Parts: sequence; C-alpha cells; structure tokens
Amino acid sequence: MIKGFSHRLYQLLTIELPGVVAHRVMAPVTRPLKAFDLTDYPDAKVAAVMILLYPKQDTVYLALIKRPDYGGVHSGQVSFPGGKSEDSDTDYQFTALRETEEEIGVKASLIQVIGQLSNVYIPPSNFFVFPFVGLLDHSPQFLPDVNEVEYIIEVPVNLLLDPAIKSTVKINRPEVSFDAPCYLINGHTVWGATAIILSEFEFLLKQMDI
Repeated sequence: MIKGFSHRLYQLLTIELPGVVAHRVMAPVTRPLKAFDLTDYPDAKVAAVMILLYPKQDTVYLALIKRPDYGGVHSGQVSFPGGKSEDSDTDYQFTALRETEEEIGVKASLIQVIGQLSNVYIPPSNFFVFPFVGLLDHSPQFLPDVNEVEYIIEVPVNLLLDPAIKSTVKINRPEVSFDAPCYLINGHTVWGATAIILSEFEFLLKQMDI
C-alpha cells in the first residue's frame, strides 16, 4: 500500500510543483503570493520540516505536532516536525531528518526522502522553510521530545480531501487582525505556513486519485 502510494507521489514530486497555485488556497490575505527564493531573504533564518508519511490501519498517515506554549510567535501552534538549520548540517534535507528524529523520535536512517514541496517564507518569525517529503515502511513508535512537542497528531492523508475540514480563523495580533484560511484537523486549527504546505500536498493528492 505505501509502496504504490509513494511511487505515484514520487512521480508528481519530480515534475513542476503547483507552488503559488496551491498556496493561495490557504494563504492569509496578509501574506505575499509569490514563488519564494532564499536569495530574496538574505537575513532570514533557515529551517526544514518533514512531511512524514507512513502506513497505519490500511491507509497512509502523516504526522503533525502540537508545539508547547512558550513566549515565541509560534507558541502552541500545529506544525510539521522540523526546525532551524545548524552549521553542522550537511544540507537542508539533513536538517529535516535530524530535527524529525530529535523531535518525534523517528530515526533518520529509517526515513526515505522522496522529494520536496515548494519553499515557504514565514514573515512573523523571519524563517525560510524547506519542506521535505519522507516515507516510513511501517507505523512508527513516536518518542516526542517534551521540550519541543506537546503531542503528536496523526492524520490520514485522505482527510485533506474532505471539504468539510476547511474553514477560516480570526487571527488577532498587536499590529494586525485578519481572517486566515485553515484546516480543522482532529480538533485543531491548522493555519499559516503549515496549512500552506498542506495545501500543496493536498493538490498533489487530488492528482493521485487516492
């Protein structure tokens, strides 16, 4: 099951990605709609995240994480496992694999990276994010880092194709207030960069006829 799914997805990841066409579905009105290039953001911090796919209960799942509450701009938000690139990382794929192992306890050596989605820039935190797609051939035993992850949210990928999980959420910040498109997943509101990345992944799923 995971092999057939991964083969079809790999084929889509090797051709031109939808990028902005998919991103605009989940982009807040305050976000610029453009193809993001790292050279346009020379002062940005760089991060990489992992869309980790695995088989469970005869379907394909992906893993999201709930961040703990803290003082930062992404406090309490739902995101993909991932984080900031370190000087010792050999490349951004290495960053995504390392951070995934550190945050949710899935060994990097067991993850097969099959491609990337379009890069995303996050203005509030000044992060430029490289999203990677990785596969496990089994359902993992998660070991979340309690300092980085409050808990893990397991999502069957076909849930993303359900129009009923799409909505909007009111975002209130000191400098601005706006309505943001979002996914409603397992009782969680997923918006911002995570929703934008998910929207491109959803776009690919629709072409796979799963």
